[in-house]
Amino acid sequence: MTGTENLKSNSKTKKELSQWTKILLIILLIILCLAAVASRYLYPTGRIAPETCAVRINRNGVPMGNFFLLQVNEKYIAIDAGADHIQTEKGLQKLGVSPYDVMAVFVTHAHWDHIGSLDLFDKAVIYTGNTEDSEFPDLPHQIMTDGEVIELSGMSVQCIYTPGHTIDSVCYLVDGKHLFVGDLFVTTNDPPPPNSKRYDSDLQLFYREKMLEIEGVQYVFTGHFGLFKDVRFFRLWL
Repeated sequence: MTGTENLKSNSKTKKELSQWTKILLIILLIILCLAAVASRYLYPTGRIAPETCAVRINRNGVPMGNFFLLQVNEKYIAIDAGADHIQTEKGLQKLGVSPYDVMAVFVTHAHWDHIGSLDLFDKAVIYTGNTEDSEFPDLPHQIMTDGEVIELSGMSVQCIYTPGHTIDSVCYLVDGKHLFVGDLFVTTNDPPPPNSKRYDSDLQLFYREKMLEIEGVQYVFTGHFGLFKDVRFFRLWL
């Protein structure tokens, strides 16, 4: 190889390295932006409302979601269960809660980031919507019907079917004022998962509107956008 060819080869290599450096910087910037946005909306693990705690779930160091615990006398109920055992156990330890203190887990839908730690709560009763044809794992669970209300030590939990994001998506209305919506309000246009029968954008929008019609709601808890104290703010997602 001649000197000229060596110079051209070195120049090409430098350009390629420069391009890769730019790509890596862009990726890093995107990650930092996502972390900043998520940190703004998502709660760190701790108490966020009377008798209500949030556990933050991260992915590759970036905050990505919350699941929630509500205290019922000396026990707790959970809304969803987190993505993996390590993060869930760390969050519970920070709150001073044992998995055995959780008497019930109410699942909003069967995506991994909401059910990854379900089997950690092996003393709890698991409640879901209709899991037929869903991705729900092979774990014992009780299926609630649309509109059904369960009383737990004086706390009422109503299941409201809201398919769209997934075929088994539900919301839970606790004591008529705390609304847990899972991923019903994720983004304006949720990308469909690989299996299209588990996603219906029209249903997603329809049930978003229905949730806005519920009277008496004081707090709205989302899987990925924290807590809202005014249900009307969800107009931003429609």
